[in-house]
Amino acid sequence: MKRWLLAFAALLLAPAAQAQDEDLSRRTAQVEDLRSIREIKRLQSEWGYFAMAGDWKAMAELGTEDVRMVLPNGDAVGRTALEQSLRERQGKGADGMPAGRLNIRLYISPVLTLSPDGQRARGRWHHLAMTGENGVSAEWIGTTDVIDYVNTAAGWQIAQIRPYLQFSGPYDGGWRHNAETLERAPYHYTPDQAGTVLTGRAGRPNPAEAHILAQEATLLLRQSTAQNLVNAYGYYLDRGMYDDIADLFAPDAQIDVAGQGVFNGAEGVRKFLGRYGAPGLDEGELNDRPQLMPLVNVSDDGGTALVRVVELGMTGRHGGQGFWSAAINTFLLRADSQGHWRIQQFHQRPLMRADYQQGWAHPLSAQMPIGEDLFPDGHGQPVDLSYPGHAFAMQALPGGVIFPGQEPLEQLTITANALEMAEAFDGAENVANAYGYYIDQFSWRNTAALFAKDGWKELSYIGTFVGQEQVLQSLITRYGEGGPRNDFQAIHQKTQPVVTVVGDGQTAHIRTRLLQFNSSSTGPGSWIGGIYENQVVKDENGIWRIHGMDLDYVWLADYATGWMGIDPEASKRFAPPPEQLARFDIDAPLRGETFAPYPRIAPMGFHYANPVSGREPPLKLEWSAGYPPELEPE
Repeated sequence: MKRWLLAFAALLLAPAAQAQDEDLSRRTAQVEDLRSIREIKRLQSEWGYFAMAGDWKAMAELGTEDVRMVLPNGDAVGRTALEQSLRERQGKGADGMPAGRLNIRLYISPVLTLSPDGQRARGRWHHLAMTGENGVSAEWIGTTDVIDYVNTAAGWQIAQIRPYLQFSGPYDGGWRHNAETLERAPYHYTPDQAGTVLTGRAGRPNPAEAHILAQEATLLLRQSTAQNLVNAYGYYLDRGMYDDIADLFAPDAQIDVAGQGVFNGAEGVRKFLGRYGAPGLDEGELNDRPQLMPLVNVSDDGGTALVRVVELGMTGRHGGQGFWSAAINTFLLRADSQGHWRIQQFHQRPLMRADYQQGWAHPLSAQMPIGEDLFPDGHGQPVDLSYPGHAFAMQALPGGVIFPGQEPLEQLTITANALEMAEAFDGAENVANAYGYYIDQFSWRNTAALFAKDGWKELSYIGTFVGQEQVLQSLITRYGEGGPRNDFQAIHQKTQPVVTVVGDGQTAHIRTRLLQFNSSSTGPGSWIGGIYENQVVKDENGIWRIHGMDLDYVWLADYATGWMGIDPEASKRFAPPPEQLARFDIDAPLRGETFAPYPRIAPMGFHYANPVSGREPPLKLEWSAGYPPELEPE
């Protein structure tokens, strides 16, 4: 009798055990897929940093043995050929980046999709190059790169790179393109694919244990919030929000600026910030400092993170002098007692600084000048990478998204729903960037398909439209369906995401920077700076959609005059005439500024509070149930 009861109990438990195994298998695949996305993003950033250092061999080793780069005059196939091609095209035959040479290579705005088995991937990137030689030349290059990746025994590697030239040109004359030879990169994704981060595959026969999966998901979420903090630092620096920046630093933090020295503790942080001027922005002051091409990893105990970015400075005063600058910023973050990331050490390596009118063929000293009362507290490390006086080299960070920490892994505090919350970061970024690439080519039906059925969008200079069909019709009414003209390109680069996950990870807010390059075939280009604040949701099919889109332009500038010579009334030329405006069925007015306000300093909204102190921004964007208050359904 007892034997029969045991057999019957085993029979009853078998389906439950099988369901548990299937769930673990599926969960294992999900964690592997998300980690793959992160590894690929990190891999592509490594490629960019190696290019800046002229380490052609290291770049080639990021590829498979038969890696291919598609080039107009013949493809480079295999690591040896790729290394030689990079050496000739970017290094002028030399290894390394010697003193007097500049090779800034930025890879931004990724849209990544995995193959159904999770072992291959394709990514679309904007590649912006600022190259030059002291006293000789300065150049622009912009491409859209479609890159294939494959998961090998050695980890993720690059299988093929296909660049599509967008523009190029000397600094003196500005960038432009040839309308007759322009080839726009085809899309490798549909709107649904852009909104799908994980493959949905079944997973491995021998799944990982539940606690291991929970640990790795938590670490991927920790990696996301580490990047968030650094990007938030950049947005606060743009606006001179020094109190918020000070909140991000640990009390005993140290800032080390190559060529200048170290700044210690809270007072040192304030002295460091004082180099940028007084808090806030004065009328006509521009202090845009995008934090680009993040290289992010986190220790497996969850207590340490390393984040490296390129800070691209576009600064100066309206009617006065303007500057370009570039620096390599490396942040060492530590978790405080509440689990918040705090900046423990900040190493800044100034790379380049130039007067806007002269460009980087005639650079200034890369270090920012400092006032007499802002001297550092001590000498810094003797590592100066600055152009033009020093050869550029790249200090290595630990490899991989997750690296060994100092504490036992059991010290990691597990976050509930960590996988869903971490996925939201990549889903939000993918659809935000896919939007930019679609509107580049006037692909309005694909653009609208990125939105939720009840989503809303601000249409610049016009108004706000609610519902996917309304969004589509507003775009067609404004721009028609004739597609883009080859004599002009609007290149919407979306960068520097700060993502705030709501609840259990099905909704998120994302702030991105618009760094728009416009290219003409007949003259120098122009550009636009602005801020997107989006809300994204995961629909019933598990696809990320845009639910709300708020855009505030900050400045629009012609290349010849830069931001110093902006006509305050110039952006009003884009205002639709009354007869065109009458054709729109507008659901609500625009929020905030209708036209780019610079040189006037207008209020700037943030969707998030300070990630450490919780300090609210001066203008908090409130979205109730996914809608701004004026659009809330009754």
